[in-house]
Amino acid sequence: MAEKNHGNNRFAREKLTTMPPFILLYDSSIEETVEDKILPLLKEPPSLVAWSAGEKLANWPEGTRVVTYLPDEALYECIPYVIEKKWVLGLLPHPEMKEVAKGFKFSTSLDKALKELDLAAEPLAVDQLYCNEKLVFNAVSIGDPFGLRSSSKTESLKSRWFRFKRLLASLNKVRLRSFTLTTDKDKVLETAALGMVAVDRGDASAFARRVVDEVQADDCQLNLLILSPRSLMQAFSFLIASVFFGFLGVNRLPKYLGVIKSTGVKIEASQPVTYIVDGQKYKSDTIELKVKAGALNLLGNYLHTGDLANNKTSGKESFRVKGLPTGEARRELVAYPLPWIHHAGTDEFKDLFLVLKENAKTSEAYLTLMVLATLLALIGLFANSAPVIIGAMILAPLMSPIISFSMGALRQDEQLILDSGRSLFLGVGLALACATVMTWLIPLWSINEQIAARLSPTLLDLGVAIISGIAGAYAHSRAEVAKSLAGVAIAVALVPPLAVAGIGIGWFDWAVFWGAFLLFLTNLAGIVLAAALTFMVLGFSPFKLARRGLIIALVLVVLVSIPLASSFVRMVNEHGLTSRLEGQVFASVTLKEVSVKPGDVLLVSARLLASEPIDLAELDLIKQAIEDDLQQEIRLEATLVLVR
Repeated sequence: MAEKNHGNNRFAREKLTTMPPFILLYDSSIEETVEDKILPLLKEPPSLVAWSAGEKLANWPEGTRVVTYLPDEALYECIPYVIEKKWVLGLLPHPEMKEVAKGFKFSTSLDKALKELDLAAEPLAVDQLYCNEKLVFNAVSIGDPFGLRSSSKTESLKSRWFRFKRLLASLNKVRLRSFTLTTDKDKVLETAALGMVAVDRGDASAFARRVVDEVQADDCQLNLLILSPRSLMQAFSFLIASVFFGFLGVNRLPKYLGVIKSTGVKIEASQPVTYIVDGQKYKSDTIELKVKAGALNLLGNYLHTGDLANNKTSGKESFRVKGLPTGEARRELVAYPLPWIHHAGTDEFKDLFLVLKENAKTSEAYLTLMVLATLLALIGLFANSAPVIIGAMILAPLMSPIISFSMGALRQDEQLILDSGRSLFLGVGLALACATVMTWLIPLWSINEQIAARLSPTLLDLGVAIISGIAGAYAHSRAEVAKSLAGVAIAVALVPPLAVAGIGIGWFDWAVFWGAFLLFLTNLAGIVLAAALTFMVLGFSPFKLARRGLIIALVLVVLVSIPLASSFVRMVNEHGLTSRLEGQVFASVTLKEVSVKPGDVLLVSARLLASEPIDLAELDLIKQAIEDDLQQEIRLEATLVLVR
């Protein structure tokens, strides 16, 4: 160690006889930088000490202000001594001071730091994070953080892309490990995790920027983020979010992320795990994280340390780990590689089956709602009122036993099939009976727009049923999206087709009955198949058990699709003819609002826009021109509109 005064007009070379305002501890390898750039900007003469890692430090008295211009390697050796001797530390941004700079989040501008250096400022007693008794300034990564430790906010898109590709290549190798976490207040969590990141403050990760920036940097607590994806798809979605988009905030973390805030956490692994402290790798089966309150006295007035607290904490730990795997789910995730799709855990099975078994029962409330929904739908149909029909869709309870029936078919649960099948049969029978009786009492015998809309189902209706089945199953299996069930009920419209089928029975019009009842069967078959597939994908049944139910549901969908395909082809042809004729000009007459209706002879309805009246001979010429264009015989229904 060499201690000396550098002389010029400002710094005399004679030996100091009194304690200087501060000691400048600098890297001995860059003495010229100290003389040329640092000394001229200092307001008061320091005692200069050239020092390198491995050398001993002098035993200066408590409260000595030591300003360092050192690389990370030297600081990790120097700062423990500063803490032990209770010196006051100031930091100047050395070119090789990376991790410490991130930890305290201050500017890397040497000129700015020197200009703002105020030795008279009151030092700040800041917290310090330790990992297995090692100082941590930036972050501790445990296991495979898989994107938790992202780089700085200014990372380029190209750099993000290359990092994403590198992590994506390792996606199929990720494997969860078993961990036991114990906090200082003896809260214990046994879980499986891919990796963890612990920070006290700083720019360690996208998560750290969101969380640490939103709380006091020195609250005497560390922040431990736990990544526990239950499928490769969850890991992939997290990877995209962490690399390209960051996080939405600590209050909106996905379920596979957990957060623990505590003054200390002991992490025990089932086998030795790699952990990284500020870029340095270590390996152990026990990792102890500890925050020591007010451990370091820091000249922080010129550092961007934010609004540091007075080292006070409420003592309350934050334990947000509800979505992390525990119990049987933890054991399965540790024992096997991550599946592509998240499989349901034991708790999810229990809660969902209780709901589905309850929904499968034929209750007084269910039957009452079926009657009310049918009557409401029938009135809306006869009144040609879409809002009233929508109200009946929301009121109808048919979706619940259908979803229960789907799970019963999937898992070959005979009791669930019987209960839900009975409820479904009674509900459908009651709806048809009510609609038939009401039709006899209402003296209306014409097919209006709302009734006609439910007489010709196509493959598009099957698509609606399939999507609704997926949404219904997903909403039942995830409590947080159950509020979307009303939207599913509106989309699939189960009761209005039954009401129209009842109208067909009441009118003794079997074409009306068959068209509407086919739409109901389409919805039923599509929902059962889609819901069963969704439950299987979500992990509520293995394919081996589900195969029989899925095959039966698929056969029913195929059988229903045959007439639907015919109707769909007819609809496509009708739309093609309509588009072909719309706006056409024949003999100075323009065709508008064209519609076609198939039959023995194609019926073409249109408004004829003309500048003057036309006679029957001219109308026949227009009809003949349309037949020549379509190359088939037609019947023409025309409304003449004079345009002047």
